[in-house]
Amino acid sequence: MDDDLPTDFQVIVVGTGMVESIVAAACSRIHKNVLHLDSSDHYGGLWASYNFDGLQKFIKEVTSDPKKQVQVYNLIEQWYIEKESPPEEEKKDGEAEDGKTEPPKKIWSQANFASEYRKFNIDMTPKLLFSRGPLVELLISSNIARYAEFRCVTRVLTWLNDRLMPVPCSRADVFATEAVSIVEKRMLMKMLTSIVGYNEEEMNNEFKDWNDKTFKEYLTHKGLTPNLIHYVLFAIAGGTDDMPCLEGVKECKKFLMSLGRYGNTPFLWPMYGSGELPQCFCRLCAVFGGVYCLNRPIDTVATKTVDEGKTVVVIESKSKTLNCDHLVIGINECPKDLVSPEPAESCDISKAVFITNGTIMKSEKEPLTLLRFPPLIEGGGAVTVLEVGPATGSCPKGLFVVYFITNKVTDAETDLKPYAEKIFDMSGGDQTVESEKPKCLWSLFYNVKDTSAPVESAVPSVHVCSGPDAGLDFDRAVDQAEQIFKKICPGEEFLPRAPDPEEIVFEDDVTHGPEFQREQEDEADGDTPKE
Repeated sequence: MDDDLPTDFQVIVVGTGMVESIVAAACSRIHKNVLHLDSSDHYGGLWASYNFDGLQKFIKEVTSDPKKQVQVYNLIEQWYIEKESPPEEEKKDGEAEDGKTEPPKKIWSQANFASEYRKFNIDMTPKLLFSRGPLVELLISSNIARYAEFRCVTRVLTWLNDRLMPVPCSRADVFATEAVSIVEKRMLMKMLTSIVGYNEEEMNNEFKDWNDKTFKEYLTHKGLTPNLIHYVLFAIAGGTDDMPCLEGVKECKKFLMSLGRYGNTPFLWPMYGSGELPQCFCRLCAVFGGVYCLNRPIDTVATKTVDEGKTVVVIESKSKTLNCDHLVIGINECPKDLVSPEPAESCDISKAVFITNGTIMKSEKEPLTLLRFPPLIEGGGAVTVLEVGPATGSCPKGLFVVYFITNKVTDAETDLKPYAEKIFDMSGGDQTVESEKPKCLWSLFYNVKDTSAPVESAVPSVHVCSGPDAGLDFDRAVDQAEQIFKKICPGEEFLPRAPDPEEIVFEDDVTHGPEFQREQEDEADGDTPKE
């Protein structure tokens, strides 16, 4: 590969995270010469999805050599099941085959997880897409949506009065729910309808006197009951008591504007996990000529001035010198001397992944759930919970994968375990015993350094990409990728539509018809060809 790899490119991208992959696709799409590198043997970086075996390798790498994954720390893995399946399970299975009894509930063991490891797709950065959000619009307009599949989130839940409650999303849900009175339903619909009707200018004018007040104060001022305030503030806006008023209104509008486009809720989940999305953009980059090299770390980055005062970025990688006009690099890969020294305020992220043997709230069909927990303690943060099942390609049949995300206060386990204990049975024990809560079979707590703040480079031709944030969607990543693209290619269209394969005609592939021999013979005889 060293011998074959060219040395000069217009754009070199280092890292295959979401922002880097979007920029690579956008540059390649307008026929820039792009080289895309990653020091890992897989795509995605902190945005990746792992099968269970890959996740075990990642955990081992973090615990044995923390310097390789400095952005992940406080990692705690725990099993709640036996290493091997009990021998009685085989007999019970045999009885079920006769049709005399119903098939017993599968008793999972660590060995089962290992044998079915390929059926898991576990995300490091689980996120949803708003149906009318920037990423969905970009996937459609660029035609990259053909590389991915999605499922609609089927329900939104909240934690109210010490139990799980469904959140009415659509107009039909609002009037069908028994959780709010008729008067409350009218109040809720009136307020939500007014929020949807505001454009950006009207919104700023309407709420100019509320700049220094919270969204909760605004909802109280509007006369909403505590029940309705809970639904709007925590479940729809995804906020806390301290959420600024204008931010809360904008979050509500974003939620409401995405309702009804693809399903009953505003959200989509990518099949096989969020880690598929960076790969979709990488695929488009490769289709338009981008060159990919995984397992290729960079050693040094420098700049040099060539003819006519032009600055070129020089990269040393595996004893090979690579030159480019622009370098796009992930914050975790970027040498410290290239990053502007301005300190950025950040709050690290607490995350957890749970694998359970049932859904957190019974449903007729397999659910795909967003749960928004209000803070359980004073000063704590709201917790976002995503539950995905086997229909999403995330786990084997009979299991669910549940993600918890919040801003770090103490550490991941301390921040998130009290919330998990509200909805899971974490005692271990007999998996066949029926209980109100699903049994937790495996858990992973970890903290991630927040590198989502925009970072300026000390060199104009080096563009630093931020890492994932704690937010629910990809909006910040899409916005930053577009800003970087505009710096590299000012005046160019950001990710124009890619043609479908059947629309592409290659000149070399055109089949020419046979030559007109008769016409040539007539001309040779001196006859004038007839029209």
